[in-house]
Amino acid sequence: MQFKTTLKLNDRTTIETIFEASDLEEAIAQAGPLLDYKGVCGMCGDKDVTLRVRKSKDGKYTYTQYQCNVCGGTQPFGKPKVGGFFLKDWQPKFQPDNA
Repeated sequence: MQFKTTLKLNDRTTIETIFEASDLEEAIAQAGPLLDYKGVCGMCGDKDVTLRVRKSKDGKYTYTQYQCNVCGGTQPFGKPKVGGFFLKDWQPKFQPDNA
């Protein structure tokens, strides 16, 4: 079956995605982070949020997250061992320790 979802990420970006799955439960598991997005940054409440993907320096790992363009807060996607994704809690912008 196909499961289509549309996400209005911000005033400039709308994402349409089609998930292929054997049943509705599997489709919802795949689409979870898009369905759970609240439409605003969980740190400052601004609507200027972008979807970002980055790789580790060695290229071994891929990280997907929502990122606020105002405060720099991020909401990373978690990936369970059985497949699909889930949203982790919002985190403030990373500040390296200058100690």
